This record gives sequence, C-alpha cells and structure tokens, in this order.
Amino acid sequence: MTMTRREMLGVLGVVGAGAVASVLPRFAWAAGRGYPWPLGVQLWSVKAELDQDFEGTLAQLAKLGYREIETAGLHGRTPKAFREAIVQAGLKPVSAHFSMGDLFADAAARIAEAQAMGVQWIVASSPRPDKPLKEGDWIPAIRDAMTLDAWKKNAAELNRVGALAKAAGLKLGYHNHPIEFADYDGQRGYDVILKHTDPALVKLELDVAWAVAGGVDPIALLKKHADRIRLLHIKGLKARPAPGTYGSDFASGVIGAGDVIDWPPIFAAARQAGVVHAFVEQEPPHIQPIMKSLAACRDYLQSL
Repeated sequence: MTMTRREMLGVLGVVGAGAVASVLPRFAWAAGRGYPWPLGVQLWSVKAELDQDFEGTLAQLAKLGYREIETAGLHGRTPKAFREAIVQAGLKPVSAHFSMGDLFADAAARIAEAQAMGVQWIVASSPRPDKPLKEGDWIPAIRDAMTLDAWKKNAAELNRVGALAKAAGLKLGYHNHPIEFADYDGQRGYDVILKHTDPALVKLELDVAWAVAGGVDPIALLKKHADRIRLLHIKGLKARPAPGTYGSDFASGVIGAGDVIDWPPIFAAARQAGVVHAFVEQEPPHIQPIMKSLAACRDYLQSL
C-alpha cells in the first residue's frame, strides 16, 4: 500500500506542522520519491548580495528554508568570523569551493581555512590550465587552455590535496563544468580525473546542468560512478547547447521552470549512488531578484 503526500498530511494533521515537516522528508525518501537532502545553497548565487549585506542575506536564505551552505569566498571575513555568521543565521557550513590554482599554490592554508569554517568538504571548483587563458568567455577560454597533460597534472594534485585533507579530517571533491566532457587527444578530462585519482581520496561534485550542457547523461554518470559522486549542484537549464559548443551562457535558471532537465529520476539515481548533499545554484545574469528565484527552486524541490 502506498500513500500520497496529501493522504500523509491527513494522517499527520493532528500532530502539528513541525512534526509533519520532520516526518515527510523521511517518508518520501523511504518511498523512493521526493527530494531527500536538506535544502542547500551555493553562496555564489548571492555573491553580490553578500557583499552588500552579509548577515542580512544569510538571514534571508535561512528564512527561505535553506539549511546547508557551500561557500565561494570569504567576502572579506576571516574563516572564523565567516563560520560564526553562518551558524548565527541558523545555517550549516558543509562545503567550501577553492580553485585548483589556490590548492596548487598553498593546499595547507586552504585546508586550514576550511577547518576554521567548520566545513566537511573541500571542493576544487575549477581546473588549473597549463597555459594562459585567452580573453573572452571563461568556459571556452579554459577549455582551450586545458590539455591532456594539464588534466593529468590536476589529477595528481587532487591526490596530493586529498591526502592532506583526509589527514585533517576533511573530504575532497572535484566540481565539473562542461569542459570536462570535451575531447583532449581522444580522452575526456572527466575520465582522466577519474582514472588518475584515488577513489579513497578524491570524490566528485556533479554539477548536473553543466554535465547536460556538456552532452552527457547525468543518470549514466551517477550509475557508473556511484562510488565517487557524493555531492550535487542543481540548477535549471533552459536549452541544451549544440554538441561541442562551450559558450558561457547556457541559459541556466530556476529548477523545474522551463527546464529541459527531468529532475526526479536524477534525484532517484543520486540517492541510489549515495549522494549526501545537494546545493541549489543560480548563476548570473539573473532574470529576476535572486531570492525570488531561490524561493521558486525551493518550492519545486519541496513539491516532489
């Protein structure tokens, strides 16, 4: 026998809204449906807002129902002060993004920052190329600056940083853009990372929309690499780019609104793979006030 969300609400109606809110996510997960993770948000989504009103922006995120955060810079604060503000707002610091360039330069310092912020994960947010970037859009520029040898160097560095992170009680992940799925002398950057990193030291944060924009099936990735993918980035994608195109504007937007991605089976595959955290991300240029977009993403996820 199965129960609809409406029927479940009726059964639990006598115990109050707080109890309903706490029981429903567990019920949905057990039934193999719904959105099973605490609502998380990548703070890059509100970068400008944090620079203008740091504490006020965090309070707005908490008011919207977001509970976990992934960082993208300290906004002029020390790691300790950053963490205190996050916790004061009722949010939980889970993950911190650093570029591979920053990790190459001083991994020990970045790990110390992550520890002071109280996060569990360090995520390499972008690869380090072995030649200068050309002017113009970042995604095609870094695609052209990367080489097969650079991917191998990045993999070796991920192993080194992963060992340091593990010794410090942290976990390391690698976050993809579309470029990881481009061809480099007959190999994809994503496959090079997977082949040349130690699964015990390096996990993956799958950005679903960027993977789709790179022409790959995120469900197939989740099934094939269930031992590696532990984090998700989720955002809507309004159109699929033509194969082999890597412009910076992939018309990302609100999850589930004019979105070409079918999210429920992806979430089901992610649950099966063992994903432990997921972060909503909204990237500029924003078509409406960012808090409105984040509220719409929340509403969609909670409707599942």
